[in-house]
Amino acid sequence: MERKAKRRVPRRIDGIETKNRIKMAAIELFSNSNFSSVSISQITKKADLSAGAFYQYYMNKEELFREIVEEFFQQLEASIVGDTLSKSGVGFLEFCKANTKLVKVVHLNEYFFEWIRNEFEAILRKVSKRFGLTSVGHFYFWSPLRFIAAFSDLVEAEVDSEDFVKFVMIGPVNGSVENVPQKAFNFTPERHVIEIDERREQILANAETLFGMYGYEKTQVYDIVRACGMAVGTFYLYFNNKLEVLHELVRWISKGLRYNVKLAVEKCKDCPRLVQEIAGLYAFVKFFKMHFNMYRIVRESQSIDFKIAKEYYSSIYHPYTVALNKAIEEGKLNLKMFGLDREKLVSYLTLMLMSYGHFIGERFLLSGVIDEQDNVELEKFLEELFVYICTGLEDVHL
Repeated sequence: MERKAKRRVPRRIDGIETKNRIKMAAIELFSNSNFSSVSISQITKKADLSAGAFYQYYMNKEELFREIVEEFFQQLEASIVGDTLSKSGVGFLEFCKANTKLVKVVHLNEYFFEWIRNEFEAILRKVSKRFGLTSVGHFYFWSPLRFIAAFSDLVEAEVDSEDFVKFVMIGPVNGSVENVPQKAFNFTPERHVIEIDERREQILANAETLFGMYGYEKTQVYDIVRACGMAVGTFYLYFNNKLEVLHELVRWISKGLRYNVKLAVEKCKDCPRLVQEIAGLYAFVKFFKMHFNMYRIVRESQSIDFKIAKEYYSSIYHPYTVALNKAIEEGKLNLKMFGLDREKLVSYLTLMLMSYGHFIGERFLLSGVIDEQDNVELEKFLEELFVYICTGLEDVHL
């Protein structure tokens, strides 16, 4: 996405208004669909302008998109310059609340563009460096805040910025830090198999491979049926369209993930709940290492259909809150109260733990840091993250 030439810079009021109309229309569209799904004709139609007006200000869609994202990052960076880490965190959440559409633009497209992930990470790392956070400390602090900004609406969770940042800074639990037992890392996921009609299974299995390799947008129904060796008409006996296949795949993935995390947690059933959470995070990475195409499908689906993303994250969030409440009642989890009721604290802890699952995927799956033969770095990372979850950022200037 490199600019080839500078376009017209509007100086008159009407020119400025025209350019802003183009950008506002683009933001509206990019906040609901990924970059590849939005066309210049859609943007100009939304802005009620001609294609000629668009090309007076932009060479192409890429130039417009990059300008929108870069302006977002500039404004974000100016909003998180607090003199304490807490103030920077609150500034981040408040900025995101005030710019929900721009947050969606970035969130729906960061999986497709590495430069977005890199620039976002670089801005946050500048703040972390000012306050002396380690790499894992950076991950511990910013992952929940980024997750709240992008996903809290999917699970319909209400979050107070100052309360949540305090929750993360001080640490959610009472009690001393224990060592993570080795059995938390002695887990091999079970390969997930679709237990349904053979033809339906064949369609889903081939769709998983094709969506994972080439992406949802570039895969057509014809590609799926060709891989299956069946007629197009047979496909439509089982599914109405390609989107329905994607929805079914994400349900299947969610079920398989939750099943394997449950197995990993049960191996540590005599341990405190937070140790079980580390076992669950380890199982998360190992499961998606085994089913990497599934991970790519889940990430891409978030930018394709809101209902799919909502169902996926809700299917994790609500059982999670039930499990944490049960752990509290069994004495395996002792939360710091912070003057908040238990329901709110459990919601905050659920969001925090879900965020670590989401972003550990970016760190160890998209980047390919961990290979199948060597899990030492992953185990070390999770052990250090466990300490932060137990103690918070007690040595950082609040």
